[in-house]
Amino acid sequence: MGDIRCGVLVAVGPDGAGDGTLDFAVAEAQRRETGVELLHVVHSLVVSAREERIQAIDRSLTAVGRRVLSDVSARLRGRLVDRLPVSTQLLTGPVSATIVERASDADLIVLERRDASKVDRLLTMSISTRVAARADRPVAVVPSAWRSDPTVELPVTVGVDRPLETLEQVETAAGYARMAGRPLTVLHAVWIAEAYQDAIGLGRDREEWVREATTRVELDLATLTDRESVDLTTDVCWARPVDALVAASQASSLLVLSRRGDGHVMRGALGGITRAVLQHTRCPVLIVDRT
Repeated sequence: MGDIRCGVLVAVGPDGAGDGTLDFAVAEAQRRETGVELLHVVHSLVVSAREERIQAIDRSLTAVGRRVLSDVSARLRGRLVDRLPVSTQLLTGPVSATIVERASDADLIVLERRDASKVDRLLTMSISTRVAARADRPVAVVPSAWRSDPTVELPVTVGVDRPLETLEQVETAAGYARMAGRPLTVLHAVWIAEAYQDAIGLGRDREEWVREATTRVELDLATLTDRESVDLTTDVCWARPVDALVAASQASSLLVLSRRGDGHVMRGALGGITRAVLQHTRCPVLIVDRT
């Protein structure tokens, strides 16, 4: 087992990691036949205080980090039935940047999104969104309240603008669905703001917009590799994309989204839809690059 690398990196905050996050990380490690690295980053302090005071604070924070890693490591090892390797790493620095740097050769980064106070939620979402935006690896964000239920066959859902423009994203989602033995839903939301509907619609009703979009999606998906090996359905609906995706997260095992929502979003930033979904999703979200 010593030759197996730790390809799944789990970023662990000061409050540890929930059962759902660990279950997700274990499933990914076993699926990829790789180990897990648990990473805790102690935020570097910039304070006005005497050097000895700063050193004392750093020692206290480091001690907390070690305790957190020890606890999470023990819980994780108990879940890894294949005895895949588990390593721990304690680093100091800017949290999101340090996670991204450490994960430069990882296969997957896993972060937890906690439902806490508004201030705490803004802080944790800042870390999640920054890592998801800046990393060149796939990033999974797991809501702390989420729990895996193998007895319920929920689909893997991939949200797309146009499948041909996000084909690798759809292929990734299909791979997850095949591996888990779950169906795949390709979700495309059609939406025009009410103020523009009369001007743009040219007299067409919503049903006609949806029918045309459904035809385009089906034609694009005909190019999907090995489509017959996965139970694939399309869901084309009239709704705001964020609303459609958040609703889908309540009945999905995984959402797969693009890191950048459109070609005009700069490197190091997430698309607005992806950011909003990360804040409200009820199931894990996998962020991948669009090609």
